[in-house]
Amino acid sequence: MSSRIVVACIWWGSILAAIVMTGCSSESGPAQGAAAVRAAYADVLRDSLRVRQDKARNRIWLLGLEDVRVYDAGSKRLVRQIALPGWSVARFVCDPDMVLDGSGSAIVSSNVQARLWRIDGDTFEVNEREISLQERERWEVGFGALMFAADGTLYALTSTAGSLWKVDFARASASMVEPSKPPSKTCVFTAQFLRDIGRSRKP
Repeated sequence: MSSRIVVACIWWGSILAAIVMTGCSSESGPAQGAAAVRAAYADVLRDSLRVRQDKARNRIWLLGLEDVRVYDAGSKRLVRQIALPGWSVARFVCDPDMVLDGSGSAIVSSNVQARLWRIDGDTFEVNEREISLQERERWEVGFGALMFAADGTLYALTSTAGSLWKVDFARASASMVEPSKPPSKTCVFTAQFLRDIGRSRKP
């Protein structure tokens, strides 16, 4: 496991502890509560690529090397374990990503193919799309970062070249976007980058 994954797991573990802290009893102090959370999620955090919080439904989504797991944030109970048909991970490029939309459904990327998987937040049914990349270059492969903008637009960064794409999941297509300021980190989106994108797309 790379040091980047280890650091990410530790960082997300701290966030996870803060998320569920309010569900701990008053008899256990903050240190005890955080330790309990780390112990409860230790086995899955170790192999997790992404951790996402659904505050509206009080859920934690974990993208692992083998599947996606959904937990109740309060009780830490496993709600569902979801396999992604045909999904694989390459460790020599940016990791794949997972984001949650407004309905509580998850979008998961492949970092080796231009494919996305949508997991319904209510039924947990999986819908796979092979995304057609317009003006695709030879070195463009899968997506290493996903992000919903404030207006609900799904953006993706390719895992090798770091180019930016506006994705239409329903139509299984994506068009390249050339921002005035490219992202400083090719494997992740930053809040400032998305604000710049929002301003640049306004009429």
